[in-house]
Amino acid sequence: MSSTGRMDAPALGLGSRGRAGGFSDWLVGAAARRRRLTETFVQTFEVWGYGYIATPLVEPLATVAAGVGPARQAQLFRFMDADGDMLALVGERTVSVARVVATQLQRGPFPLRLGYAGPVLRNQALHGGRRRESLQAGCELIGHSGLAADAECIALAATALDKAGMRDVQVDVGHADFVPGLLDSAGVDAHLQRDVLGALERRDLVAVETALQATEMAEAERRLLLAFPALRGGREILDTAMQDVRGERPRRALQDLAALWDLLDAHGITDRVHLDLGAVRDWDYYTGPTFEVFSEDSGFPLGSGGRYDGLLERFGLPEPATGFVLHVDRCLDTLTRRTGDVLVVAPVQVTWAAGAHRAALELARGLHVAGLACTCGLAPGSGLDGDRSVYVDTKRVRWTIDGRAGDGDRGAALAAVLQALRPRR
Repeated sequence: MSSTGRMDAPALGLGSRGRAGGFSDWLVGAAARRRRLTETFVQTFEVWGYGYIATPLVEPLATVAAGVGPARQAQLFRFMDADGDMLALVGERTVSVARVVATQLQRGPFPLRLGYAGPVLRNQALHGGRRRESLQAGCELIGHSGLAADAECIALAATALDKAGMRDVQVDVGHADFVPGLLDSAGVDAHLQRDVLGALERRDLVAVETALQATEMAEAERRLLLAFPALRGGREILDTAMQDVRGERPRRALQDLAALWDLLDAHGITDRVHLDLGAVRDWDYYTGPTFEVFSEDSGFPLGSGGRYDGLLERFGLPEPATGFVLHVDRCLDTLTRRTGDVLVVAPVQVTWAAGAHRAALELARGLHVAGLACTCGLAPGSGLDGDRSVYVDTKRVRWTIDGRAGDGDRGAALAAVLQALRPRR
């Protein structure tokens, strides 16, 4: 502490940049590209009829805790406000949207289609390149229980990624009720079900086999569970699985997936879809079809979603819902690996010789009014010919404009510059 009462900043090593672990500084080129990517997602959502809403980064801790499980609650950044209330920084935005719908949009009209984008924060371990702050964009379709809603969300996620330049993704589609239904119909008790589901979520087949040894599950269904890593592919895997499934609940899940596949085919995206019967994630949250979106050059999902019919009921509004989230920063990482970093600078630079500053500012203002990014020099440029000339540089050509010209001549010069800068078809 200094004598003035100011907290002295600690000496920082060159490698730290004074930044907390798991957080990023976004510099000019990357920040602009990140913003444009987010805008592409949001604009695609709006084209599909999803109205944009914005919710706070901070929610009451009780609100967030009502919507997420223990694992997500453990990752919350928590703090107390000046009134003594416990708050949390949101780790995902679906709960916030559910709160808004249950408290302000409870009369609909349903189905509601809502889109959003914003930062989320999770106090998670940093292994494997994980971030504590990230940017997400997503959609929620609330008030329709049919598979058409699930198919629409999956197709919209794929379309948004396509618009952003990532058509070559793989969409893995599963059903949250298939494995729990299979275990339940086999008579596996609730405690052992949690063990098996947890092991399947970790893809730990050794733990799955060990847990199943304590059950009286039929051999065919046991083989099916252990064969899950191989049960991935097109619609044909549903017929294979149906042969070994006896219970009504898992058979209904398979029938849902068959009908969903046909809807996705009508959306024209089955070339990117793989069915994954062994997909088990957040099994105590999702209630129907689920999906994750992968790219071959990304170690994490680019997006995920599914049906969560029980969430809004926790806020007093028993409405079905489905939705998804796209991880903007992971998508940006993928695009950058493919195309390299792009330094975004103004494509037009206006420089001027001594005595021509006013003419240069007038020209730059005209370019700005026309919506073209340009910079104007703050001092006379060195090595310029003449003392009253303005120079306009672009990647294609360089113009010299006489700063002594009249308004009409300067207007003609501006028109010539604008004409040359128009996108060529």
